[in-house]
Amino acid sequence: MAELPSRAWVAAITRLSPEKHLEPPPDWDEAVQFLSRHGLASIAAYNLQYRMPEAEVPPDVRDFLLGYLQGTVTDNLLKLMTLRQIAPRFGACPFVLLDAVAFADTLYPHISFRAVPEIRLLVRPEDRDAIVAALAEEDFVEMEGEEPDPDRPAATLYNDRFYLKLYTRLLPRGGEEGLLARAIPAITYGPSSFRLQAEDALLVHVVSLARRAFRVPRIYFVDLRELVRGDSSVLLAPGGPGAPIDPEVVKARARALGVQNALWAAMEILAGYHPEVGERARALSPEIPAPMRALLERAVVQTADRERMMRGAARVLRLLFE
Repeated sequence: MAELPSRAWVAAITRLSPEKHLEPPPDWDEAVQFLSRHGLASIAAYNLQYRMPEAEVPPDVRDFLLGYLQGTVTDNLLKLMTLRQIAPRFGACPFVLLDAVAFADTLYPHISFRAVPEIRLLVRPEDRDAIVAALAEEDFVEMEGEEPDPDRPAATLYNDRFYLKLYTRLLPRGGEEGLLARAIPAITYGPSSFRLQAEDALLVHVVSLARRAFRVPRIYFVDLRELVRGDSSVLLAPGGPGAPIDPEVVKARARALGVQNALWAAMEILAGYHPEVGERARALSPEIPAPMRALLERAVVQTADRERMMRGAARVLRLLFE
């Protein structure tokens, strides 16, 4: 069986300011499959083509990755331009960009770096039906998603090209009103569009990863890396995703929301995947009892590289949200 690329190799090829040289992985075919499976192929393609001139890459690997990058650009533009066109139909109903649609143009210097598989929006419960009706006029049909979504959207819609999901609850103890009140204007998608405040964006992202027991494509940890780093070169508005993070604010909100264990585990996994932000990650780690740290280390952190959920997933989730 071919050897997977190491954590250090994956971290090196996905840096936004990489070194010019890159040692080859044990097996390029396996590396390409890993990068594609984990949503990292576009960053790798750009870096190998433009930022890593001393890296020795087989021509077929380079061509495949560049094709992946171009496909991501086209797909992202379709979704983002569609959102821009339909947003005025929401009227005065505020909506907050979530996940990839909030990160692609704020955490990354090129829109191709972060694929946007679907559009996710946080809306007020009282606005849910009005927005669904507005989307119906743009040929979005309410339906069941292809796979269960642990974040439990209030509505899942499809327009024959991609899914758009509306969320009214994101947090285990509630508190979405605070998220909306602190949200930063997004501008790009009209006066009713917003992005989460930097600290809220980090915590909401952590909660979503924890609901999946951190068995997620590795691009989600690149998102987390850039949220923790907090020095985006393409920051669109002060205070939003990619802005500097206040560790004390993060830890206080994590405590209030009951997600301290999830935050601790996320920061430990992140420090292992991307040691260059390890110090910043651990500055965000809350104080939790030593026995709980040991449990989380054994049940969550040490098993982070496993791509499938294992037996006992329900117990792991209980640990993360105790």
